[in-house]
Amino acid sequence: MTEVLRCQNLSKVYESGPISVEVLQCVNFSIDAGCKVAIVGASGSGKSTLMHLLGGLDVPNTGTVQVCGEDMSKLSDAGRGRLRNQSLGFIYQFHHLLPEFTALENVAMPLFLRGGSIQQATEQAQEYLSKVGLADRVQHKPTELSGGERQRVAIARALVTKPKVILADEPTGNLDRKNALQVQQLMLELNEELGTAVIIVTHDHAIADSMSKTYVLDDGNLSEQ
Repeated sequence: MTEVLRCQNLSKVYESGPISVEVLQCVNFSIDAGCKVAIVGASGSGKSTLMHLLGGLDVPNTGTVQVCGEDMSKLSDAGRGRLRNQSLGFIYQFHHLLPEFTALENVAMPLFLRGGSIQQATEQAQEYLSKVGLADRVQHKPTELSGGERQRVAIARALVTKPKVILADEPTGNLDRKNALQVQQLMLELNEELGTAVIIVTHDHAIADSMSKTYVLDDGNLSEQ
């Protein structure tokens, strides 16, 4: 299978005056196209830090992150932004939708940023909102949607660019059990349909058990369960 993401000897240290806190220690990890991986660990174990590094939202102290063969450390800020837009999709615990825009506009936004056809971007956004069961809610703004619906809009936005990898950081953490199960099932179905690799940070054992592999992050060290 084709490898879509790899990190090697990844370390991250936060400095606070004279105090140094090593959050990640020499993490090595890779994922192939279409694979589903869960990362679990106690609060404060560095899971979100790892996701930020994998997504190029932060830079490591040592080590490298490669996405589709491109080393992020060798790219400019603009280059990392391009790689994120083309190859990565992000889903967070909080949806981070833009409140002044409709569901359709929120989902189309990553495509608008590419500078392509507005009509084509709008059509693709419509298609992905249909995939997540929101074809009849496209003109609603976030405040007019339920929590589960907002998270489904966020999933559509993450997938509309057809990324190679989805990075999901506690995507069901802010939902009730019913909506969490629906979002979990939706992500699995889209992974199967689109072949997008999924890396998900979660405290939810049901979600972790539904993944192909589970890794545990403990005291800055990552190991396969």
